[in-house]
Amino acid sequence: MLRFLVSRLLAAIPVLVGVSIAVFMMIHLLPGDPATIMLQGAPATAQDIQNLRHQLGLDEPLYVQYFRWADRVLHGDFGISIHTRRPVLTEIKTVFPSTIQLAVAAMIVALALGVILGVIAALNQNTWIDTLSMGIALFGVSMPDFWVGLLLILMFAVYFHWFPVSG
Repeated sequence: MLRFLVSRLLAAIPVLVGVSIAVFMMIHLLPGDPATIMLQGAPATAQDIQNLRHQLGLDEPLYVQYFRWADRVLHGDFGISIHTRRPVLTEIKTVFPSTIQLAVAAMIVALALGVILGVIAALNQNTWIDTLSMGIALFGVSMPDFWVGLLLILMFAVYFHWFPVSG
């Protein structure tokens, strides 16, 4: 068992490196210059933008930027947010309790619905009820989260008016 666990953890390392490279590259493919965005709203000259690009290391080759970024991330430094100019770790800490609360609530609902559908399917094996409950489970697993979220907002906020649409 320990050997299996160690082999899985070692196999995860190249996957994590690959995902980090993909995310890093996607961030660099986004339109706009981070230095220009950070200086937006303030009177900035071309020299100011160039100085900020140098300070952020954006004037270095992409592979150097990646290794510096990966080193900082491994040491717990996620950098500064382009939009709020606050440390990213601080931004994460402010929304983390709400994220955990939402995840726990979603797990409770999923567990309750899963157990109920499972019991109903088990009591009515090989009937249309069993097939329907399996179809509902398959539908729930197959739907993308963002789409389910939009449908739930539409149903509970727009049609039933039980919750506010936002806020």
